[in-house]
Amino acid sequence: MRTFHITTLGCKVNQYESAQIATFLRQRGLRQADDPGTADLRLIHTCSVTSRAAADSRQTVRKLARLPLLQEGQVTASPAQRVIVTGCWAASDAADARTIPGVRAVIGNRDELAAELDRLVAEWSLEDGRAAPNAPLCASLQAGGAADGLPALDRRDPAHQRAWLKVQDGCDAHCTYCIIPRLRPRVWSRPIADIVAEARRLVEQGCREIVLSGIFLGAYGQPTALRRRQDPAAQSPLATLIDALCTEVRGTWRLRLSSLEPGDLDERLIQTLRRHPQVAPHFHLPLQSGAPLILRRMNRQYGRDDYLRMIERVNGAFDRPAITTDVIVGFPGESDEEFARTLEVVDFARFIHIHAFAFSPRPLTAAARWKDQTVPPQVLSQRLRALREAAAAHDLTFRRSFLGQRMSVIVERTGAAITGDPANRPRLRRGRTDRYFPVLFDGTSLSAGQCVDVRIARVTPTRTLGRPCV
Repeated sequence: MRTFHITTLGCKVNQYESAQIATFLRQRGLRQADDPGTADLRLIHTCSVTSRAAADSRQTVRKLARLPLLQEGQVTASPAQRVIVTGCWAASDAADARTIPGVRAVIGNRDELAAELDRLVAEWSLEDGRAAPNAPLCASLQAGGAADGLPALDRRDPAHQRAWLKVQDGCDAHCTYCIIPRLRPRVWSRPIADIVAEARRLVEQGCREIVLSGIFLGAYGQPTALRRRQDPAAQSPLATLIDALCTEVRGTWRLRLSSLEPGDLDERLIQTLRRHPQVAPHFHLPLQSGAPLILRRMNRQYGRDDYLRMIERVNGAFDRPAITTDVIVGFPGESDEEFARTLEVVDFARFIHIHAFAFSPRPLTAAARWKDQTVPPQVLSQRLRALREAAAAHDLTFRRSFLGQRMSVIVERTGAAITGDPANRPRLRRGRTDRYFPVLFDGTSLSAGQCVDVRIARVTPTRTLGRPCV
């Protein structure tokens, strides 16, 4: 066994964990393959947050397990490839995963992932008549490693200017629609020194934007995600982390936060975010519903008024912050009036993007039992369309507010890499502003990863066009 390939489904935390697994396997002497067909070890890091995600995970595992192993363009006669299933679907549906032909191991989130991978790599190397990798397991337990023994990243992905940095895992809040507390129940946080060291390496290697991520980022430094049980004397551990990152990591880089809720944005955190120029004024603030009754049935840890006050605090503290959100449409029993309350919050907050998705009953959650209160599919479609239209209108207004203004942009793509664009010219560049929206502009001498000031010249419903400042 010499090569491996990792397929990742799901959230940014999963993407980070896949990069950790790749680091671990490289330390064990395996080479990462771009094509799963040429890899004799295939690992699928799965998602199970919704029923659709679970179905996609199963389908992906079956597809990759059936894929023939190729060497030099020919189907090999050597022993069959190994397939490992990890991640949330491996935890929620382990028995199902084990029935798929070709799957050799299923490792859930509660298992010691590094130790099990280490055992399997050694065992399979011996099966193939090769010496087991001589890198000791303790090599993976370097500073910066996670609670499951996976290492900190040894390199950044050169194809992306943005890197996700996982600082927290686990949730015990038990929203009634969410299965994650069953799959990742242990709440833990990485030490600040380890996070700073990894961020410093990423920036030194050319990373221009770091996104702090976690299963429940607001619980960083706390033993629980339940606010009523958190230590009020902890004084915003997340603010302490951000202070450390912004003062100790030198260079030109940008910091973004993955997701926050009303209870997370206390005064100290807001003042910390304002104090550091590296912090992008973009906040992803999940709403889920604007109806008080629905929020209570969801078991969210905030009410409608709490959310509205948070929006006011953010708008009062930052100049035109970009605010994005999540909304669940068609939660059991959601009436037209309750959906209208959600639209009221959408217009109040002026979200520039809404990740809106129809409620999907996930087995083993409380909300899955409320089958008699299902919202008809045609109503779901209408509500989803209303949310998309509202977000598009607010996004257009928001981008227009920057016409003629100078904005800092990190170049992400150049020329042919800007796929699907009718103006795909060699001189074309695409970059992202600190307020999240992308800008297209001409910049022959600019390459991916460079920071440039761009003046916003034109805004259309689907595009923002700019000119590099001289």
